[in-house]
Amino acid sequence: MKNEKKISIKQLAEMLLNWNFGAKPASIQYVTSPKLNKLGKAKFGEVTKIANVGVMIGYSYENSVNNQLEREQKEKDFMSQPLWNGKGKRLSSALSTHIEKNSLYLTYKAQQTFKSFYLDSNLNSIDKNELKQYFPDSTPKNQGTEVAIYHREISLTNVRKIKVNRMTYIIQ
Repeated sequence: MKNEKKISIKQLAEMLLNWNFGAKPASIQYVTSPKLNKLGKAKFGEVTKIANVGVMIGYSYENSVNNQLEREQKEKDFMSQPLWNGKGKRLSSALSTHIEKNSLYLTYKAQQTFKSFYLDSNLNSIDKNELKQYFPDSTPKNQGTEVAIYHREISLTNVRKIKVNRMTYIIQ
């Protein structure tokens, strides 16, 4: 495909550090190990999630929440908490770092999930509905909005593909 480019994690970090597009829609493919409660770990062991999601990169979390508050005719008074209780640092609107872990993260607003797959350690597929009850609650509690804004940080090492501005970047 002519609109594909293979890049390293270092090149991805550079692209996100120098992000000057403002808020842009994108799609991301990533691989993670979702957190499960004790019962979920006992039942399923180590679970792998492969997801394709639609996101907004380079957005302002505070602005998004305050805009949602305004749409709901509430006072625009939201201020976000320090990233990882003060252990994180914003490098750009699209990139952050965890100071203690010395790791880089793609910052995004989750918009929609196109497809996601869950696999056990033997690569057997697990239905998400079977797993749902074992996920910790990740609904934002301090926004004051009726419609939640899902702010996410994902380690660059988990990102496999990112499509933005009609270009698909394959991370190697």
